[in-house]
Amino acid sequence: MRLPPWLRHALRTACHFVLDATAVTAAYRLAHWARFDWGWLAARIPPSGDSVSWAVYGSLLRAAVPVWLMILYANKLYTAAWMSAGDRFLNLAKSALLGTGAVLVFAFLYERLAYSRVLLAGVFPLGLALLIVSHSVTLWIDDILARLETAKPVLLIGGGPVAQVLKERIRARHPGAGIRELEALPSLEEFARELDARPFYEVILLRTKDPRERVLAAAEACDARGVSFKMIPDLLEIRMGEVQLDHHLGLPAYRIKHTSLTPANFLSKRLFDVLFSALLLLVTAPLWVLICLLIKLDSKGPILFTQKRYGYKGHVFEAFKFRTMIVDAEKKIESVKDLNDQKGAFFKAKKDPRVTRVGKWLRRFSLDEFPQFLNVLRGEMSVVGPRPLALTTGEVEALERDFGETAKKRANLLPGITGLWQVSGRSDVSSEQRFGLDLFYIEHWSLGMDLEIILKTPFVMAFGKGAY
Repeated sequence: MRLPPWLRHALRTACHFVLDATAVTAAYRLAHWARFDWGWLAARIPPSGDSVSWAVYGSLLRAAVPVWLMILYANKLYTAAWMSAGDRFLNLAKSALLGTGAVLVFAFLYERLAYSRVLLAGVFPLGLALLIVSHSVTLWIDDILARLETAKPVLLIGGGPVAQVLKERIRARHPGAGIRELEALPSLEEFARELDARPFYEVILLRTKDPRERVLAAAEACDARGVSFKMIPDLLEIRMGEVQLDHHLGLPAYRIKHTSLTPANFLSKRLFDVLFSALLLLVTAPLWVLICLLIKLDSKGPILFTQKRYGYKGHVFEAFKFRTMIVDAEKKIESVKDLNDQKGAFFKAKKDPRVTRVGKWLRRFSLDEFPQFLNVLRGEMSVVGPRPLALTTGEVEALERDFGETAKKRANLLPGITGLWQVSGRSDVSSEQRFGLDLFYIEHWSLGMDLEIILKTPFVMAFGKGAY
């Protein structure tokens, strides 16, 4: 049995609606049981009146369930072609919060004394948990349907890093879809023969150096055969995600967006940084005491090591770390530069003789970075972002030599304690890959991506791969 793409999409959407409606209904039912039948909760928060039967709340679901589904749909949880796990969680949390709040307001305005506010507010954690299960099941079903899909092939014209990203996404979403690649846009006659040879679903042009007339003719050829035509400007290979259409002048114009953080995004990221750092420092206080004791017993010198590093927009600040090297290690960097295991701008040596015995283990599990949460509280760093580069190692100068003006883009965000390249191989990632991952993070930032990186970091720390 093979499924046409439209049927797979319809079945996935139907699963979303049915399972999400079931999850929301179950959340309200569980909240009702917890409020009126769970003795532990009733003893701590006694109900203000008599127990209200489920039938009263069951009638409320006729309004609550459609409201929740509309909010989920508005947050693109049913329509987005691709969404990371972190972004999906944040959108589900936002939808659950809005759904809970909307029903609370409706219940208060409609009949303010008939419904328990504790019950209606308690639906949020239950609804979020059940929606996560619902979406996990739907995505599992969709993976099965994807293997049964009769997906049409896609024609990619042009190559480079963008083509690799597109191929990965196409194969992830449509495992059965074939991908035909051409190095360049052929003549109109050859292009027409290519379109007639296979039932392509869409054509994606990755290069725009061809004359406009030739590109427009190719688009017309696709339109005449009912094939979708998309074009990704060559500029995106240098600055992926930064090109935006601007109508401010009254005419369509392209503008370059240098970072994905708006002032509101920056504020939300900063607020998260402060709350997360304060909580983590409080929870890990006993570990700090133990590390300080071990450092003091292992070698002479201060417990904390401070180093001047480049921060936001090139501002220089003092970064804190637990000392992992002998005293005056920076003055001896010239003697160990031949041991560098990184090709390019970044310096890392697996067998650096300056590292102490305790320092080796602190580095292996990245515990030496913990004091930088103090830098986060001071507003000099973020929890997630490109690593701050030191003034004395020559990394900044090497980056500018290798990547030109684009290297300065790393300073468009607050530097971070962890980041995309740290959870992608740590020091085993090459200098070029590290720089590329930093740019990708800057250009595609989202709270969902931050959350994913933070969730992955403890696992990377635990295994210690690529750390030295």
